[in-house]
Amino acid sequence: MLSHCANQQCLKPFLRLRQGKLFLVEAECVGKPGEPTAPASPQTRPQPRRVERYWLCDECAAAWTLVHEWRQGIVLVPLRRAPTRAGVAMAEECRESA
Repeated sequence: MLSHCANQQCLKPFLRLRQGKLFLVEAECVGKPGEPTAPASPQTRPQPRRVERYWLCDECAAAWTLVHEWRQGIVLVPLRRAPTRAGVAMAEECRESA
């Protein structure tokens, strides 16, 4: 069960689904160590998967997103900033003068 924001620096409590951004990550279920695993074949059922849930509060979701890194797992990554109006205006002026 979710209890707080996934940003370790924030930790706001999770209260409502309509606030913030919810992330659902599908993960393969891994057997216990030493437990034999059967090779996959067309006749065997696919391994069950579990869904992990992460949540970012409104403030964190405006600046961050969550990304799955193969070696590190779920990682907090800054969002790219949209160009500002001043930056767009300057780019248009440069094109017109060229």
